[in-house]
Amino acid sequence: MVMLRIALIPFWLGVISSVALATERPLCFDFSKNSTRMLAPAPFSYPDTGRESRELGTDSKTGLDWGQVAGVVKLPIEKVNLKLLDQMTTRNPKTTTISTEALPLNGALTRTRVAIRVKPVFFITLEWEEEWAHTLLEGTVESPKEILISYQKTRGTSHIRHFCGNILLKSLNPTTTGVFLYEQIDADQRDPDEVADGLLGTLRTLRP
Repeated sequence: MVMLRIALIPFWLGVISSVALATERPLCFDFSKNSTRMLAPAPFSYPDTGRESRELGTDSKTGLDWGQVAGVVKLPIEKVNLKLLDQMTTRNPKTTTISTEALPLNGALTRTRVAIRVKPVFFITLEWEEEWAHTLLEGTVESPKEILISYQKTRGTSHIRHFCGNILLKSLNPTTTGVFLYEQIDADQRDPDEVADGLLGTLRTLRP
């Protein structure tokens, strides 16, 4: 269910919440303008209903862990997008609290700053901020055919040095949406399997 699942950080790293003002790696997206950047190629086709594709790895040049998942959700694209506009759809309400702020659209359908506070155990607190943009790629606002959702960490805990991803929604027919998720991360206690499993959990959470 949770898109970004933070593994238990060793005690000596996690007793005090660490808040850094800048990430150590460049951001993935420039949300000051209409961003349509895909971090990985979209699939030509989607697995049959009830099935999923799952790939993962570590980039040999950047060292970033990554995962990607594709599948079908038996809902119209508008309803899938609406679920993803709710930031708690992909987060664990037992350990996570958030606050959101609407940002200038700059060509996007919606653009949001999200402040996240995660407390996995009583002596550890992680805080960071993300920016999210939902952008129309094909169709109209009233009848979208393809929507690209992009997100990235912009500031906060040094335990997450880099974090960004895409979710591509493609209308396959009026009642079915193809969903492609890609994510890359550099974080403590995190590996490619966990990245891919988190995306798979998100896909399954979107299904009715």
